[in-house]
Amino acid sequence: MERDKRPGGWFSWTEKLSGELNRTFRSFRNRNYKIYSIGQVFSLSGTWMQGIALSWLVYNLTGSAAALGMVSLAGGIPMLFLTWFGGVIADKFDHKKILYATVSLQMIQAALLTYLTFSGLINVYWIVGLSFFAGCVGAVEMPTRQSFVPDLVSREELANAIGINSSIRNLSRIIGPAVAGVLLGIFGEAICFGINSLSYVAALVALYLISVDCQSGEGCAEEEVRAESVDSKPSPPVGIRQILASPAVRNVLLFSAATSMFGFQFSVLLPVIASQVLSGDAAVLGYLSAGSGVGALLGSLLLASRGSPKALRRGIGFAGMLLSLSIILLAWSIWMPLSLMAVGFAGASVSLQMGGSATLIQSSVTKATRGRVMALFSTSMIGFAPFAAFMAGGLADLVGVSNTLYISGLAVFLTAALYLLVVKGEPEEAQKN
Repeated sequence: MERDKRPGGWFSWTEKLSGELNRTFRSFRNRNYKIYSIGQVFSLSGTWMQGIALSWLVYNLTGSAAALGMVSLAGGIPMLFLTWFGGVIADKFDHKKILYATVSLQMIQAALLTYLTFSGLINVYWIVGLSFFAGCVGAVEMPTRQSFVPDLVSREELANAIGINSSIRNLSRIIGPAVAGVLLGIFGEAICFGINSLSYVAALVALYLISVDCQSGEGCAEEEVRAESVDSKPSPPVGIRQILASPAVRNVLLFSAATSMFGFQFSVLLPVIASQVLSGDAAVLGYLSAGSGVGALLGSLLLASRGSPKALRRGIGFAGMLLSLSIILLAWSIWMPLSLMAVGFAGASVSLQMGGSATLIQSSVTKATRGRVMALFSTSMIGFAPFAAFMAGGLADLVGVSNTLYISGLAVFLTAALYLLVVKGEPEEAQKN
């Protein structure tokens, strides 16, 4: 037994592993955060199931990559133009009550989609309309949800909580597409929409069980609680110009927007890749989506265990470089295992960049402005993607999916290189944030 305690022995190895796991998942010691995370696993898994089923349904109805882009555009327009107002709402009203309302509306949208598909009344116009409705709800829900996580944990645990939250989202990317790939081939799209509608019940129950009391300092950062208790005067209005005045925030937002424009098209084009390039069916689409989720999960776990603002400032730039190379590899591949590896690396890169950027942004702002700042982040990271997806869909119809991916990969590489050059020239004060 004593021999096991030597460096390299079994006892030493298990003790080291236990310490690493405790450090990686330390935010789960917080009751509210644990409950919230359980609800998110169920809800987000259903959301990914619906996303896979919806893209497969659109492609089966139209056979057009441009139609996939059009549906994505319909959901993205509200994210671009309404998310700022969603952030204002998040800063002015109780986060928990807002989430009650938005989650309920998302449940209704999924239920309508289920009924229309099951009854045979579904068509592209219904899908576009429901996607637009979901985008309007998401424009309020997303900045509120991102602002809600800091309500549950202390400032010291914020980076870890964001990393774990990203891990949960990416675990759902594995569960949801994998289950959807099986159910699509047996039961069709309606069952996936129905399961997603039911999954929102778990999110509502989790919200009901969570008790947040920022005034007492429980869960929220102590320095924010003290600041709000000392100064009860309303804060002056904060606009986009004031937020972008900080180089630490501005550069991350601009890089996120550029990556959103060019780096996320591969996920929109996955149905075309599965069908045309790999000659597969819905199961192949599910495998590709799940493969991307596996990579994203590993990337978010790395962020949770090692992420720190100082290291992340350049780290997200290198993640962008890896994303560009992964997209180019996916464009070149006609072999399923190689394509799975490519989407895995792409998923890890996206996870590191999105989670790392969120950590940097949230570490640089106060609670009073967090909703609006995260609204800008949501717009930069997601709001522009549907427009790029719409263009990518049309471009794929014109020059082919592989050439479209080559163009996207090159654009991501150039923007990542430019970001790294800009960060290198940032003032020392910005790099410390």
